[in-house]
Amino acid sequence: MNLQEKVVSYKDEVVKSIQEAVRIKSVEELPLEGMPFGKGPAEALQYFLDLAESMGFKTENFGNYAGHIDFGDGEETLGILGHVDVVPEGDGWDYPPYGGVIADGRIYGRGVLDNKGPSIACLYAMKAIKDSGLPLKKKIRMILGANEETGWKCMDHYFDTLKMPQPDLAFTPDSSFPVTFAEKGIMQVIFGKDFSEESLVEIEGGTAFNSVPDKALAKLPVAYKETLAAKLEAFNTDKPYKIEMTIEGNKCILISHGKASHAARPHKGYNAINALMRFFAEADIKDAALEKAVDFFNKRIKMEYNGVSMGVGFEDEVSGKLTLNVGKLSLKGIHLSIGIDMRCPVTIERDVIFKRMEAAAAEEGFNLTVRSESKALYVPKDSFLVKTLMDTYSKLTGDYDTQPVAIGGGTYARAVKNGVAFGALLKDQEDNMHQRNESLEIDKLDTWLKIYVEAIYNLAK
Repeated sequence: MNLQEKVVSYKDEVVKSIQEAVRIKSVEELPLEGMPFGKGPAEALQYFLDLAESMGFKTENFGNYAGHIDFGDGEETLGILGHVDVVPEGDGWDYPPYGGVIADGRIYGRGVLDNKGPSIACLYAMKAIKDSGLPLKKKIRMILGANEETGWKCMDHYFDTLKMPQPDLAFTPDSSFPVTFAEKGIMQVIFGKDFSEESLVEIEGGTAFNSVPDKALAKLPVAYKETLAAKLEAFNTDKPYKIEMTIEGNKCILISHGKASHAARPHKGYNAINALMRFFAEADIKDAALEKAVDFFNKRIKMEYNGVSMGVGFEDEVSGKLTLNVGKLSLKGIHLSIGIDMRCPVTIERDVIFKRMEAAAAEEGFNLTVRSESKALYVPKDSFLVKTLMDTYSKLTGDYDTQPVAIGGGTYARAVKNGVAFGALLKDQEDNMHQRNESLEIDKLDTWLKIYVEAIYNLAK
């Protein structure tokens, strides 16, 4: 029995393990003693480690921040990085989000794609190699984090605090096939300004920097009712998403609607904050703070998502154009805050981009602060890692046309010095990660398992 046949023979066990893992609600919660991200992520991490021990692997749990699973010996180490935490389930599911229900040939549940299912597939690929008794030159170490979705404190603790050794080469099954060889740099900044007088207008838009907001809400004195109503009808005429107005007591409530999307792909959404500011530019409301916000958007944001008006419209051949997303806006009392997420081309220096942002902030009279940032990832296409993974993918799928890709998103590949994202989403596979009814077609597992067992063996042998 060859490796591919061996790993596929475990398919029923793989399905069962995915179901069991999904039934653990591993959304970050308030920390408990010995559980820095709450009970669910700790239980999910321990589930993986217990499963690996039952297969005969050595495991270690590092305070429920992270854990690793070891197989074999060798001076060099192949790392496989996965995460056991998930985003909140949201509403509108056809099946229980933590039920692991099988229906219509699919396993339903939060995490079946991101990232419990792919991580379990890689674990069973390791088992197939171990059970086959094939000699390896590298140690294989699966590193599992419990805080990928909400801050990466797991990887900070594992690599920075504990000083665990970096793998010599690595991949994470937390993207799509074939290979993600480049990930843009991420920079999140806040433009802030305080005014001498309180604003008559209150605005709150967006819930996260890394998401295109699909809703923004503004409250104004009811005295503006007629002015707003007259402008709204004309404004809404040619817009794909509308702004609605209601009256609540002595306030006019404006609700700007949009279409959500990941900040790495802002062109696939419609920014409700940007649209609201565009409307206010036409409404002519006399309020110093609002006027300043409107002027800033008119000059620096508009309805763009490439940062050109901000002066950061950079691009490169490796990863394409910079993207800029206004993820949050708050105007309340004397304080105005605008939160922006940028995904930066991999060959453009961080300081070049930041100095342009500083200049724009100074020119417009704003303070600029950096909320968070992450360096770009770039592993050349002709590297041993990328070439080996591409060859494995092509031979097993027959797809010799698709090339390695660069993305604006961020994966655990950034946590290591020589890593890329590799799968698990196939070209013909529905991407419903982070969405209601997240599901995995069971028949895709055959391909997942075959690709991963061959890839791991080819990298480690």
